[in-house]
Amino acid sequence: MPTVTSDQFRQIASRLFKAAGATDEETHAVTESLLWASLHGHDTHGAGHFPTYVKTYMGTGVMGANLNKGGKPVILNETPATIAIDADWCVGHMVALLATEKVIEKAKKTGIAAATITNSPHNGALGFFVHKIAENDMIGLYFTCSSAISPPWGGVKRMLGTNPLAFGIPAKDEPPIIIDMATSSTTFAGLGVLRRHPENPIPYGLFLDDDGEPTNDLSKITGGTRDEQHGSMENMAGNHKGYAVQLAVDMLGGILPALMSGSEAFTRNSMLQTPSFIIALNISFFQDVDAFKGKVDERIREIRGSKRKKDVDAIYLPGERGFRTREDRSKNGIPLDDHYWNELEELAAELKVDLSDIVSSGAPVS
Repeated sequence: MPTVTSDQFRQIASRLFKAAGATDEETHAVTESLLWASLHGHDTHGAGHFPTYVKTYMGTGVMGANLNKGGKPVILNETPATIAIDADWCVGHMVALLATEKVIEKAKKTGIAAATITNSPHNGALGFFVHKIAENDMIGLYFTCSSAISPPWGGVKRMLGTNPLAFGIPAKDEPPIIIDMATSSTTFAGLGVLRRHPENPIPYGLFLDDDGEPTNDLSKITGGTRDEQHGSMENMAGNHKGYAVQLAVDMLGGILPALMSGSEAFTRNSMLQTPSFIIALNISFFQDVDAFKGKVDERIREIRGSKRKKDVDAIYLPGERGFRTREDRSKNGIPLDDHYWNELEELAAELKVDLSDIVSSGAPVS
């Protein structure tokens, strides 16, 4: 398992994406998103998605083969506080980063700003974008609709997506609170990890069979939504409340920006569409920024220091372990899982890209 520095990660990404046809702007957006995820320990959406995005540029990705390489998004409507963007099937990370930068810029003047994105391929880890908003002393919110994998509460048919949501809340001396999660029991990437490690027990409560009953038999679950479907994922809570949150994200992240539900995620351009709704709230329009961030610090410490169950070593805030992982990996390197690294080496050979001067299989961090 090779371990790479952040700079090595960027070098590998730059060579592979550019060889596959990405522009400098596209390469930067995708790479920084992937790097953020892996630095924070979210490897499924970092190094794990690395090969998938390269394959998408090569026209062979499971997320679709009709990426608008080198294209430019279209602004459908814009006001001082809002912007509606048609991604036009350009790489999702680039468009999401553009939208994030736009709402930050607008919220500095208007206090609250929002963006919608339609016709967008996969956009990566949402935490990357809300963290950028939080770094500007704002509260960030991000909602994305995804392909259907969960039934409604009491149902069997897949109707609702993993439908992730994210929040970024700045603090003063503590790390910001970063909430980035699917509203389903796990993700498609998480399902892939479980399949690659059949030796690990799979708890009941994550998946449902064709009759909507809990199962830990992965042979009863299919992942892709364009093929014959079997089984489904439970919602994040396994009850009517989890279903309600999934549905809310379907409305905010799907219907509002794109008039699209999770059941329609592959119906346009045969790409996986992940429309988005992004909000930035400028704290200074509501509270003194330092006072707000100081109060967030106080609340973080209250929660962290509260009484724990006897078998719990520590209470963490959302995103806290990710920032601790970032500190460690920034010093000691990012481990690349053998499965992901083998895929990258295969892609490098196919694209005739030499990575030997950066890292080789099993190489330690340089």
